[in-house]
Amino acid sequence: MADNPRITTENRFGDTPPREGPSPERALKNFRYVVASVNESALAVWADLWRELQQGVTPGGMVTPQRDEGFQPSCGWAEFLEKFWLLKHYLDYIHRYCQ
Repeated sequence: MADNPRITTENRFGDTPPREGPSPERALKNFRYVVASVNESALAVWADLWRELQQGVTPGGMVTPQRDEGFQPSCGWAEFLEKFWLLKHYLDYIHRYCQ
């Protein structure tokens, strides 16, 4: 027991077992960093999608008459839909991680 510096006299004789891992403050900070990173990725994907959709919308949110002809993403439908799937994945991850 003397070889393990993490076990103190208080921990050996107290009711509280020695704590493994980071402190609660550090764990919360790590949690915030992970959520912030995934959220930043989700916002970047959303911005890409919005740039595609924004071309046929006025600043007030009205759809221009050119959109009556149909929407064609410049990146192609496969990549456009993949970005939607990626956005859903990021949001789902944040949701599960926060529960």
